[in-house]
Amino acid sequence: MSKNQTSFLRAVLFDMDNTLFDFVAAKLVACREILAYLENGSESRREKAEPGAEGRLFRYFLRGVHGFEDYENIRDYMQEMNLFTPPAYSKCCEIYEREKLENLELYPGVRATFEELEKLDLKLAVITDADSAHARARLGKVGLLESFELMVAADMTGRKKPDPEPFLYALRHLDVKPGETLVVGDNLMRDIAPARKLGLHTAYAAYGDWKDWRKPGETTQAFDFQLNTFPDLLHCICSLKEQN
Repeated sequence: MSKNQTSFLRAVLFDMDNTLFDFVAAKLVACREILAYLENGSESRREKAEPGAEGRLFRYFLRGVHGFEDYENIRDYMQEMNLFTPPAYSKCCEIYEREKLENLELYPGVRATFEELEKLDLKLAVITDADSAHARARLGKVGLLESFELMVAADMTGRKKPDPEPFLYALRHLDVKPGETLVVGDNLMRDIAPARKLGLHTAYAAYGDWKDWRKPGETTQAFDFQLNTFPDLLHCICSLKEQN
């Protein structure tokens, strides 16, 4: 693609977790390491937990009782399993954060795609429900922190998606209009639906959608483009130009 192929598109807003990298996979590794520690009673002596065991703890993060990243989910598991002590809980939280970060890996083609995007006259931003510290750490780990002109984190706006404010915040700070902006995200309810309501173009990162968010029987297309791989994004940008 040449630079003038995206003359009307001025900005691309990316979700982070499960759009740029497989966050759930890293989280499952972290859960497995916590269980290995708890079952062996010592981090230095821990052995791998049995295959699939990580799901026992991961399910606690899915209940909706606490946030998806809240340590209280670990506490609840430990208490219900009669494994809770303050020192062990502290160690489990430490293991969780370390392993979750260390096991982040970009989806195939992400780095090469960003190398192409950097050749274009586009403003790139991240909109995430993570807090600023965690977002910077994750983007730094995968080597993308410097690729974005703007990062919009939950603690910067006081709102989380699907609230429109994170998207409006990005539009204001990038000085772009909805029709000049493409949103890329893996969650139909939290990324795609609010962006469409605001009039932004949308690209659904189907490769990263680990949970079906569509309502039973829903068949209506709720996005402008579907990405089966991250590099498909480049084709979407070309298509937007052709529609202009």
